[in-house]
Amino acid sequence: MRMGDKVKILADQAMPNALETFSAFGEVYLKQGREITADDLKDIDALMIRSVTKVNHNLLEKAPKLKFIGTATAGYDHIDVKEVEKRGIKWTAAPGNNAQSVGDYVLSVLLVLAQRFDLNLKNLSLGIVGLGHTGSAVLQRASPLFSKIVMRDPPLNRQGVENVATSLEEILACDIVTLHVPLIKEGEDCTYHLLGKEELLKLKSHQGILINASRGDVVDNEALLEVLQEDSSFRVWLDVFEQEPALKVPQLLPLLQGATAHIAGYSLDSKYKATFMLAKSFAKEFNLPFKNTLVVPQAELENLDLKVKTLDLDLISRLVFSIYDVRRDSNLFKNRFVDGKSFDLLRKNYRERRELSTLTLHGIEDQNLRKLFEQLSFKVA
Repeated sequence: MRMGDKVKILADQAMPNALETFSAFGEVYLKQGREITADDLKDIDALMIRSVTKVNHNLLEKAPKLKFIGTATAGYDHIDVKEVEKRGIKWTAAPGNNAQSVGDYVLSVLLVLAQRFDLNLKNLSLGIVGLGHTGSAVLQRASPLFSKIVMRDPPLNRQGVENVATSLEEILACDIVTLHVPLIKEGEDCTYHLLGKEELLKLKSHQGILINASRGDVVDNEALLEVLQEDSSFRVWLDVFEQEPALKVPQLLPLLQGATAHIAGYSLDSKYKATFMLAKSFAKEFNLPFKNTLVVPQAELENLDLKVKTLDLDLISRLVFSIYDVRRDSNLFKNRFVDGKSFDLLRKNYRERRELSTLTLHGIEDQNLRKLFEQLSFKVA
């Protein structure tokens, strides 16, 4: 791609600021991600998508000019990488863009469950599976709340990272388990149906709690339905499901403690970050000028004077819920889900959500309290 070439970019209309950001390179066309077809790519140089667009042979068969694909997501299991690379198309993801958003989501879920079941988190153990960007964000926020956190990440363990060698058996013995792994369908790090009926029964046997905000196929949804039908006291919260958007097992919804439409990473901040990351990658790949800076809209609540000398779970909950209360998203999804169209509609019309880091706390003098609030990802003046 040469300087002066008239670049044509097709972007998912759900990507905020896409038109303003990508127009720095040429003409930008917007379309709903799930509706992008091979015919749309006939004269397109770059494709910017989210996870709802499946990039495979069928989509690419009429795209002779396509030189770049960017996905505004951390994962890329919706892209047939072999097919893309076979065609000589450059591609990139946006790893880490939604980590803080997912961390906030899981923290909100933990606090909801703590209130609902009168849980003293300090007396409970937390098992985190996957210590990449999102798992690490969860670890940061959970550290002030739990006295025992164990972690499992075999790939990182092989790279020499410490404290991530916990066995799956040990993870399932934890009081709460949260999943943050990519979807890998084969090989030694396979995560497809990582939790099947046997694993779910082990977790349920001691009244454990499961949270999945990674990929739907990591948990066998049919097996989960069987376990929940046998014992409705098993506590499960899902943001992701098999065969989204229609859902392979929609009967799960009324049996879950909470359910959302794959929006854990959907903060406005993460979306802006992802769009900006793709633009930078595109510019670097083709040596194009790009002098824009990341600018995110002002948050509704940015500053708060807080005069406290102690920090308890009630205060943490009130602060977190003031920025993001996950119960709203769960109630909407449970009440409005009917089919795949309703699933996509909830994502398309998702209410603007900000990250905890957009709130700056003032008036906190105690250094230990300052550190705790920062671990929870608030800013402290």
